[in-house]
Amino acid sequence: MKRSVDSKGAGRLIRLLAIGMMSFASHGVAEVAVTWPEALYNPKPAPEDVVVPLPCGGAMAFRPVGTAGTDPLADTEVELGSENESQGYAEHRYLDHLAGSFEASEGERRRLLIGKYEVTALQYDAVLAAASDAACPEPGKGATARLPKGGVGWHEALDFAHRYSLWLRARAEAIADCDATATPCLPRADGVPAFVRLPTEAEWEYAARGGDRVSPAVFREMLYPMPDGPERHAWFNQNAQGQVRPIGVLEPNPLGLHDVMGNLEEYVLDPFRLHRVERRHGQPGAAVVRGGSLHSSAQDLRSSLRREVPFYDDRGAVGTADTGFRVLLAAPVLTSNQRIDAVRAAWERLGSDVARPQDTPPPRPALSDRPFEDPVLELTALARASGEPEMKQRLERLRSVVAGTNQRLYEQRARSAREALRFGGLLCEKLSVEGYNIDLLRQRYDLCKDNEDAEHPRCRRLAEDLARDDAVLEANIGVYADSIVRTAQTYPDDLPVLDTELGGLRSELTARGYGDLGIYPERFHRQVLDYARTGAVERGDWFKGCRELR
Repeated sequence: MKRSVDSKGAGRLIRLLAIGMMSFASHGVAEVAVTWPEALYNPKPAPEDVVVPLPCGGAMAFRPVGTAGTDPLADTEVELGSENESQGYAEHRYLDHLAGSFEASEGERRRLLIGKYEVTALQYDAVLAAASDAACPEPGKGATARLPKGGVGWHEALDFAHRYSLWLRARAEAIADCDATATPCLPRADGVPAFVRLPTEAEWEYAARGGDRVSPAVFREMLYPMPDGPERHAWFNQNAQGQVRPIGVLEPNPLGLHDVMGNLEEYVLDPFRLHRVERRHGQPGAAVVRGGSLHSSAQDLRSSLRREVPFYDDRGAVGTADTGFRVLLAAPVLTSNQRIDAVRAAWERLGSDVARPQDTPPPRPALSDRPFEDPVLELTALARASGEPEMKQRLERLRSVVAGTNQRLYEQRARSAREALRFGGLLCEKLSVEGYNIDLLRQRYDLCKDNEDAEHPRCRRLAEDLARDDAVLEANIGVYADSIVRTAQTYPDDLPVLDTELGGLRSELTARGYGDLGIYPERFHRQVLDYARTGAVERGDWFKGCRELR
């Protein structure tokens, strides 16, 4: 029997097709098509952009922000806030920890995925239209079609993220997983599709400062580097002329994020809390906005700036014209039984030696023939062996205290190891450059002697320069040799931590665009291991090893 389609059903079918047109990628996975011009959702495309589909043929661009490694309990410690004492109650510096939901590929560092631009009015309207089964908004043309959505309240921003997440989840099977070629795509963690939310304060500030793309010292500056001036990076009271500006006009921050400073203030997920000197105050408040707006002064453009905005006033929900938001992609933490097992194993490793390779399972807690070889494992075994509930509980508490203390020590050791490799690499590079320059100077001196007499004034000046530089080089070789010896002596039984931190330093340098400099800490690391194995000081060979890298 043939089914007939009434006009209402046909209209709905046409609208659904417009909202979610399907095409097949080369690898055979159906993708939701994007029909908007790229200029509307990603006016300044860049490598590593992650483009996720949106209702009505739209899309949204996200940028990766590197965090910690692949261990389930690994995270990145970040120092946030500022030294601005006049605003210390709101901005005092503090430590926090971050870890992204996604891996670019198996075995790589985890990363956050945060909106490249502020959410536009067109994107906002498209999500709400799909949620209410209404007609799609017309994409429009020109700069006005790229205006960010202002005038929203915190709950409206949450509602947008909620409705967008529902739309993505309903179409997850039709959207390809993100890889090097798939676009648009939907990231997944352990096979679980991403959802959309507001960034936390720590995530927002980490990304605004430049994340893993800047050095620790630059990260602590009030603003990310703006060599061509703030007017080229932020819309504020000196250049915005009192008007909200389209996304993607000015230059991005080092992570590729646009308008994190100025234009619209941006909501974050957390409620406002004051600062005490040593920690956050315990009273949660209303909404937090970050980044300043088109009305901000140059002095109020800073990564640490945070303001409290009430959820409600006498007119109802608060939403001002210069307040908007950007969103972040996230995933559940405990995505599967396998993930839970990995987290449990990582938990049992806490307080044990973090230099153990991550793919090596922790030893099974059992009473050992050599008590206290690993006190955390020993306490775990004692607690499990105890038949008295009270004693078991006390041992477990003691185990937690010891594990926490050990973990802090191991983390400090890991940071020290990375800095030792960084310093050794810098010294090795310095020796390479100095050796190269001295070779050139020696060639000039030899040519002078061949063409003139060695006592010629020009040759004598070259000889003096060469003697001075040789002495400086010899002293620096001594400093480098001392660094090799002291590093090996500092980690006599912990050399694996150097292996682990070398990998982390390589990733850090690559993320900041200095991947070619990784050869210098690698050479330093190899020489430390050679010295630890042989005990022989090879100053000349160590210098030659660095010199040949240039």
